[in-house]
Amino acid sequence: MAKYEIKGVVVSSLFKNFPVVFALLGALIGIFTFFIFPTELAANLGFGAKLLSWLIFIVLYTLIMSVGVIAVAWIYNFIVGKIGKGAVLELEQAE
Repeated sequence: MAKYEIKGVVVSSLFKNFPVVFALLGALIGIFTFFIFPTELAANLGFGAKLLSWLIFIVLYTLIMSVGVIAVAWIYNFIVGKIGKGAVLELEQAE
């Protein structure tokens, strides 16, 4: 069993994939929040207002979550740089 240590996260690599993942997740959460099981406020909206609210939710959710992940990666890199001990992964070769 080989052990590997994560010394850092390339923050620029997070810009490529995470916004797409969060946009899809935000769209799914928004469908439930505004259309399938609407909240008390969303239940009183017309279809156009629900659609606009859903689109705004996707954009805001993607921005907030992407910034959060990038901030966590930056903090992780900062702390690992100061302490010098990263997360350890134990990997085993598949047969």
